[in-house]
Amino acid sequence: MPKKSPMFISANNKKTFWHWWFLAAAIYLIFAVVVTWRYGISFLMPMGDDTGHHIQLAKNLIEYRTFSLDGLDGAYSVMPPQPTNFLTPGYAFWLALIYLIFKSFTPAIFIGAMVFAFSAPLTYFLAKEITENNKIALWSALIFMIEPLSIYHSGLMFTEQLFVPIFLAACYGFIKYLNIGDRKFVFGSLFIFSLSTLIRPIIFYLLPILSLIVFIKESKFSWRRAAISGILSLIIAFSFAGGWLIRNKIVLNTWQISSNQGALLYGYHYELLMRSLGLNSESPDTGNLNIFSVAYNNLKGEFATEKILQYRWSYLKLHLTYIPIFFLNNGYSEFFSRLTNAIELDKYFRHDLAFAFLQGNILKGALMISGAPNEIFVLIGGILIWFLIFSLSIVGFCELFIKLKSNQKMIINIIGIIVLYFAVIVSPGVVARYRLPINPFVFIFFVSGFYAIKEKIKLWI
Repeated sequence: MPKKSPMFISANNKKTFWHWWFLAAAIYLIFAVVVTWRYGISFLMPMGDDTGHHIQLAKNLIEYRTFSLDGLDGAYSVMPPQPTNFLTPGYAFWLALIYLIFKSFTPAIFIGAMVFAFSAPLTYFLAKEITENNKIALWSALIFMIEPLSIYHSGLMFTEQLFVPIFLAACYGFIKYLNIGDRKFVFGSLFIFSLSTLIRPIIFYLLPILSLIVFIKESKFSWRRAAISGILSLIIAFSFAGGWLIRNKIVLNTWQISSNQGALLYGYHYELLMRSLGLNSESPDTGNLNIFSVAYNNLKGEFATEKILQYRWSYLKLHLTYIPIFFLNNGYSEFFSRLTNAIELDKYFRHDLAFAFLQGNILKGALMISGAPNEIFVLIGGILIWFLIFSLSIVGFCELFIKLKSNQKMIINIIGIIVLYFAVIVSPGVVARYRLPINPFVFIFFVSGFYAIKEKIKLWI
């Protein structure tokens, strides 16, 4: 029978947990205070980006009790505002709660930074649970904590503020279950996973896979136990997510968790495919439909799907070649350009540079680099840093798989599945912050790989 453990984190480890949180919170709050003092609130509250969308959703929730993006342009075309499922509601509800308490959205920067700080101790305990090595746990958490994009996104009013620590807490509970077999950990974990889909729906398609893993593990005890656990896992995994789907069906007549999928498929997949082929993008006739409506985004998604299928092999090649780029994309150039008020290295330039090298046109790539602004060196430096991290992560993954016990090998495989899932779902719409949730696992493998190579060098010497 599985071992029992009464606590999520044992009493002996609570002090360590809070020490890590306090250190991370101090770093992130200092950064948020200095940046807002030097650059203003708009630096960490960019209204022209996703932040503006979530704030408008929160305003409509407060003023009209409606989950709607109407009024985003400063004027309401329809009253009362029309409901939407363009985005999921988790972060908007969080901002609405903060506004109701403080009468301002600004505190979300600093409160969010303190919430994001929980990612550091969770990284530490994830590493200990996976590797049973204090050194690897220490360095993995430290690297994640001080990595530039972690510091930057700790105070930035994007969904990552909430999603990353909540996602890591869910992962910790799931791995704890795999280690000791206590089902209360997996049920709690899946409940948190379900909650996290309302903040960012990226893991929605991962939920049934996790339930299947529970079924397989429990089948070692009995098929009856496996069937009960599997069904309960599915119910819990879709508790929050399922409630949102039912709302969407009743209110909007769609089972989509987010109609934004159509916009993403068109903008991040179809348009990028056309640019890679040197062709002009087309657009469907959407009439006067609201751009946040289900109908509008369904048209965009269906049109994109039809066009992608016409170039299916080119798209597959593009998608596969962008998976490694997912692990090299770092966002340092955007961060640097915002801090220095330099001209941001345009994302189209980055894609064109990637196309040049992917197509083997080294001369074109070299000429693009020579004619680029100075921040190209930040972009290249970031790519080199993450090439080293990614390379050592592969070494670390293999080393852990070879050395760890059979049960832990299963955990390593599941983590590998989660990491690849993010890479496949996000590519080719590569954005650096999309990798933040899995960076703790990448750093755990990276540190493991570093120590493995260090030991090999010692033996050679």
